[in-house]
Amino acid sequence: MKRRQFVKSTAIFTTGALVFSEIDAHASTSAKESGILDLKPFINSKEKISINGFVKDFETLQPITNARMNVSVKRNRFLTTYRELNSINGSYTINSGFANSGKISEKLEIKITADGYKTYKGYLYLTKNGCNLHSSEWDYNPNFNPDHCPKNNKSFDEITSKFNFHLIKE
Repeated sequence: MKRRQFVKSTAIFTTGALVFSEIDAHASTSAKESGILDLKPFINSKEKISINGFVKDFETLQPITNARMNVSVKRNRFLTTYRELNSINGSYTINSGFANSGKISEKLEIKITADGYKTYKGYLYLTKNGCNLHSSEWDYNPNFNPDHCPKNNKSFDEITSKFNFHLIKE
């Protein structure tokens, strides 16, 4: 009887937390008009990571102001979180973190579209050492310069990564 009551209470609490939560913990799509995406986990995170940079033209290295970024992250096998933003002045910031559960990596799928540019689709890996690129970066741009890889700066419980996406004209 105690077990049944515990399961019932847990189910009610979980449902209430998902429905009435201010944080989007369930699969959702939300549009942002700012250059900041918040992908922090539902559970308080011990370590935080922030990625910021610009969406730039590969040849001129000028920021692309009309870029639209879609980011999806799958934290477990049931819930995928989708976020969308329009970059302001070509800049973006992604804030995330690692839950106390001990998960040490996260895979972000990034899709960037901009008028006059080839659609970018790639992956960023967030680890406790910082942000890393997937080798698909060279599939999108065979002339990708390894100097453009993310630069990670780790402090006590926060990692700041600088990374610019370089788009190719169609």
